[in-house]
Amino acid sequence: MNAAAHNEDDVSEEQPRTHRLRFELIFGSLWLALGLFVLPALIYWVGGALLGPYGENASLGTFYSDFFGDLAGGSGRAWTIALGPLLLIYLMRAIFIGVKADGVERPSLDDDEPPPPRRAPPPKEKEARRPARVEPRMGGD
Repeated sequence: MNAAAHNEDDVSEEQPRTHRLRFELIFGSLWLALGLFVLPALIYWVGGALLGPYGENASLGTFYSDFFGDLAGGSGRAWTIALGPLLLIYLMRAIFIGVKADGVERPSLDDDEPPPPRRAPPPKEKEARRPARVEPRMGGD
């Protein structure tokens, strides 16, 4: 019976870390995909609009072919484009590590006790009551 209780504790302790790892992998993959597939298309489009067409009869496919060829060749420019969005976001996150949002401290994954439940904000005080408005009457009622 103690073994079953011990296993439940292990699962509950590992669950936040597993969720966090899954989040970081998905988050990083999305930014990497943005750098690999979306950013080169934007560069192709803006470059075509500002500088003219990319080579003679060259299409977006040709641009992607050259881009991934440069990645395979170790070009610093291509790797900067591919990893730029990911590195920029992680740099911004690193700058703001430990910054509290609205005075609320984020719980640490190493805490043994669960975070306290959130309380609803106190109701706002009603504005000072004004006397009811009295409309003037026209007539001799």
